[in-house]
Amino acid sequence: MLQLNRCFTSAITQICTSCGQRAPDPVCKYCLPTCLDFDDKEINLLSYPNIKRLVSLDHCDGLSAVSWYRPPISHWLQGIKFHHNKVHQCALSILAHTLWQRFQKASPLCVDVACCLPLHRFRFIQRGYNQVEQIWQGLPLQPTVLIRNKKTQAQSTLSKARRKVNLRGAFSTVTPIEGKNILLLEDVITTGATMDAAAKACKQQGAKSVWAMSISLTPFEG
Repeated sequence: MLQLNRCFTSAITQICTSCGQRAPDPVCKYCLPTCLDFDDKEINLLSYPNIKRLVSLDHCDGLSAVSWYRPPISHWLQGIKFHHNKVHQCALSILAHTLWQRFQKASPLCVDVACCLPLHRFRFIQRGYNQVEQIWQGLPLQPTVLIRNKKTQAQSTLSKARRKVNLRGAFSTVTPIEGKNILLLEDVITTGATMDAAAKACKQQGAKSVWAMSISLTPFEG
């Protein structure tokens, strides 16, 4: 049974980050179900045409997520990405562990390598951390099989079409993955351009399958 790293929860968290009531964890047992927009059986969201139309994941064989990008999850994601908020990190880690356990039970995929999407070296130095790695820490992950080759323009400033162009050739693999099943972890998927570019790099190097896993999905218009 996976256990959440509680190195800072007892010192920092005495209330639920969602409802504000006293609780031993940053997401109490009453609020946790309200954060899960997809049920146990909805483990591959690409099997739903309406979701498949929202995200461009042509090189992914599956997609799992916790929720849509909405409060309070959106607030927590912004908190860790831009402010390195430790309480929000722990709240998101609880959601990550919950999804991981669901995936282990319901997914047909036997994962060979599970890893987080990397930041470009410049952005990592600028920010000082990769928030995706912090959200998914405590799970049995491997070092990333990918490297981000080029410093790209921030995706949030671009249209859906421009996002694909922006990520062209952005990733390459750094370790042999031929014949392996790869699980790529992210914090938010909007158009899917970043995740699909990473999945494409894996497929080009012979990966048997690539599955995407994210905390949130963002309905995108533009």
